[in-house]
Amino acid sequence: MVSFIGLQTQEVAIKPIVNVVLKTDSETLDEVVVVAYGTAKKESLTGSVSVVDSKKIEQRIGTSVTGALEGSAPGIQVNNTYGEPGANPSIRIRGFGTISTQSGAADPLYVVDGVPFDGNISDLNSADIESMSVLKDAASAALYGNRAANGVVLITTKRGKEYGKTSISLSTNQGMYTRGIAEYDRLGADQWMEAEWLGLKHYAMSTPSLSMNETDAASYATQNLISSLVKRNIYDAADNALFDSNGKLIANKLAGYNDLDWADALERKGYRQEYTLSATTTGEKFNVYSSVGYLKENGYIINTGFERFSGRVNTTYNPTKWLKTGINLSATAQNQNYNENAYGSYYANPFYTSRYMAPVYPIYAHNADGSLIYDEDGNKQYDLTSSYLSNRHIIYELLTDQQQQKRNTLGGQAYATINLPYDLSVTVKGDLSHRTNNISQYNNPNIGDGAENNGRLTNYAYQYRTFNVQEQVNWKRSFGKHNVDLMLGHENYGYLMEVTYGMNTNMSVSGNYTMGNFTTNSYYQGYNDEYKTESYLSRLRYNFDERYFFEASLRRDGSSRFHPDHRWGNFFSVGGSWNISKEAFMEEVEWVDYLKLRASYGEVGNDAGVSYYGYMALYELGKNGGTGALLKKSLPADDIKWETTQTIDIGIDGRLFDRLNFSLGYFDKRSKDLLFEVKLPLSAGSFPMNDASVNMTQYKNIGTISNRGFEFAADVDVLRTKDWNWNIGLDATFLKNKIITLPDGQDILQGMQKYSEGHSIYEFWTYHFVGVDQMTGNSLYTLDPAQKSKAAESGKLVTINGTDYTTDTTYGLKDWAGTALPTVYGSFRTSLSWKDLTFGALFTYSLGGKTYDSGYANLMSTAAASASALHTDVLKSWNGVPEGMTETSPNRIDPNGIPVLDHNLSTYNNALSDRWLTSASYLVLKNINLSYRFPKKIIGKLGIAGLTINAGIENLFTLTSRKGLNPQYSFSGYSKTGQEDDTYVTARVYNLGLTLNF
Repeated sequence: MVSFIGLQTQEVAIKPIVNVVLKTDSETLDEVVVVAYGTAKKESLTGSVSVVDSKKIEQRIGTSVTGALEGSAPGIQVNNTYGEPGANPSIRIRGFGTISTQSGAADPLYVVDGVPFDGNISDLNSADIESMSVLKDAASAALYGNRAANGVVLITTKRGKEYGKTSISLSTNQGMYTRGIAEYDRLGADQWMEAEWLGLKHYAMSTPSLSMNETDAASYATQNLISSLVKRNIYDAADNALFDSNGKLIANKLAGYNDLDWADALERKGYRQEYTLSATTTGEKFNVYSSVGYLKENGYIINTGFERFSGRVNTTYNPTKWLKTGINLSATAQNQNYNENAYGSYYANPFYTSRYMAPVYPIYAHNADGSLIYDEDGNKQYDLTSSYLSNRHIIYELLTDQQQQKRNTLGGQAYATINLPYDLSVTVKGDLSHRTNNISQYNNPNIGDGAENNGRLTNYAYQYRTFNVQEQVNWKRSFGKHNVDLMLGHENYGYLMEVTYGMNTNMSVSGNYTMGNFTTNSYYQGYNDEYKTESYLSRLRYNFDERYFFEASLRRDGSSRFHPDHRWGNFFSVGGSWNISKEAFMEEVEWVDYLKLRASYGEVGNDAGVSYYGYMALYELGKNGGTGALLKKSLPADDIKWETTQTIDIGIDGRLFDRLNFSLGYFDKRSKDLLFEVKLPLSAGSFPMNDASVNMTQYKNIGTISNRGFEFAADVDVLRTKDWNWNIGLDATFLKNKIITLPDGQDILQGMQKYSEGHSIYEFWTYHFVGVDQMTGNSLYTLDPAQKSKAAESGKLVTINGTDYTTDTTYGLKDWAGTALPTVYGSFRTSLSWKDLTFGALFTYSLGGKTYDSGYANLMSTAAASASALHTDVLKSWNGVPEGMTETSPNRIDPNGIPVLDHNLSTYNNALSDRWLTSASYLVLKNINLSYRFPKKIIGKLGIAGLTINAGIENLFTLTSRKGLNPQYSFSGYSKTGQEDDTYVTARVYNLGLTLNF
């Protein structure tokens, strides 16, 4: 009998020479799961582990392999909507267990081939990945104790499989890259002009210094709209002769103004191409997998793109029965054109600029008659002089400026396992990674950030080096029906980052983007960061007769982020499972093929909630009279300790009627001793930053958060015949998040949200919009009773039918307004195949929760000082007292009304409140694919082992509560600036692919 993991066992007759070719056994592969520091049979798992194999990965289209986790299993939330080429998705596993704002504090731990991975996920070629295992509970993740509080994603790369065979595979994907979520509905030029006229008319009526009647206000709006607000006339009439007395536009656009859509000029259809060539060979004492890959994506915004060259060699050698060794080598080179300002309210943000650009401002320069202005070569000239553009022009800047990132990664791993007597084995593994990241930012001397200093060039140089050394001793033995597996280990991890950056100005020669061509130095700085951990770990696994399983682990970690007195933390787990289907009393229950009950408890840690030097008093380096100076930035925090997550997990897994697979689980995940950077009052000291005083900070352990919920997953073979197979699957996660304790029970305000005991981590705390007063058209808000007298003094108090309201949120009362977290999220999918033709579709969904729609709020607001785009809903604004409405009418307040368009009152009428909280529910057709595998009897004659063609679309459509809304952008449903969702949205990718195997 000849066997090998992942291959079918075969019995052969004993002969002097026997050649045996083992075939792949997909069932066996499904049963063996990669877990922490090893593998395990799926039936032996006592914790919650979800697996995504290479077949599922191949069906998805994307730069980052972890994007394939979206919709793959319950308990996993993936934000993969940032459509910039080369961007990585954000992932949360079973809720939100930290309140730290440190970068990466809430991210899961990524482990590649058994070693923690600190690089960029986009460094990995998806075609090289064999599987991804997501460890969702503490029992399965506890062996990665110091960094496993947010879950663990185990990524395993491919190796040679089929014994005695050499194979070569060539795959190519060609596709198109477009914007996947439509823009908000906005007014065109003519409607916008009429809406702005109305807003200016009401401004003249409500502004105390003007206080005009309606007739005079209408005349005022006609006379002043262009001169005081718009500052650009694209019509065929004089500035003060564009409207009739009712505000109806009576002029026509000049013929040459067909360049008013800035978004259309910024966006394009990007092109995506990907190629991978791989080869595997396996012999009696070795196996080798090697690959090279190339990927290029041109984004749907001009002058953005991502390019990656990758290579990998994985080798395993078995020179003797007692020695197994191997070397893995990988290399990646990336080039990325991007825009770091593609979020927030920046002129350099193409999404902000194009979204809010008034629809009467042209892209190019025009003559007085509306015709375009050309240069001597016949090229259109950009409008670089109009005052309303504030010396900026996003399209010109994107085409002229440069922001490039070049990242190179080299990784090497060597390992050896020595088999000793008495079923002992010793494994030593070493991993070293070196990365460089060089960023160059050029700003032109004509307009924008470089205009004031004749152009500028900023360079950043990052160097990263990480190492990991592991030593393991394993003992595995069976005593009849008793099976024992024991592991003892030690691990060292080190991380070093070196950064230098500087900026030069005053460009000498155009087209030369090197520091030497910019003659004036503005600054040159640098710093180093270092981080180390040391760990001791152990695991015991036991099972009796493959029916009763028990597992326990213990890990002790030390982190350089904490003071030596509190540096070490102990983390552990215990778990058990019962394979009910193997009991004698189940033998006659034929409709139950497999049934397992599992339960576990564990504790894991998180040190990423603090900076690398979290316990130390830190100083900012500065200068005083040309002499170096130290400015205190943070106070020491000697007593901070590990953030710890405790998880209870209970589940039942099974297969019924040889058709239905299901899994039902309950989890209670509690994170305590939360790490948080507390801002101290200015009276405690401050340090200067950008000409402002900034509060000093101190890290503290401040509270406890709970995430509880149910997970459900099921799939059924609806149809299964010789030629037809049809499977339908569904998963759902019900999550309840709650803050259990805070220091002294005191709330912590976080902008529009608040941390408070008994409420979720992302619960809105804001003013309540009652509705629109139909007698005045003004917004009404719930009044804070303590502010009644002040509201009355300022004229902001309104009493309607005995109830007091305010028109100014300054005097409003804040209250809870719902959470950003969904009630349930998950996916459903189907796969249908007929012979060699396969169709598949994946939908992801989220139900419940709210999001702050800042884009809509901004498009519904106006101002007297500047002009910006407006949403079509402003056409529904209040425009007079409805017929029959009186001061005492019971329906005087319209809860769904839109307030009057008034440049003077817009700040009050469109203030921050729960009016802008919108349903965060969504449905996305995440992936649809069709593939055809040519029959071997046809391609075999051509010397080809396999030929598959496929077509797919990623993010075909997204359904939300409002066109233009992207509720997946942020897990919190809110950005503190209110502008961070003016950025990339989901990319829709169309793809055609071909795979050849030899």
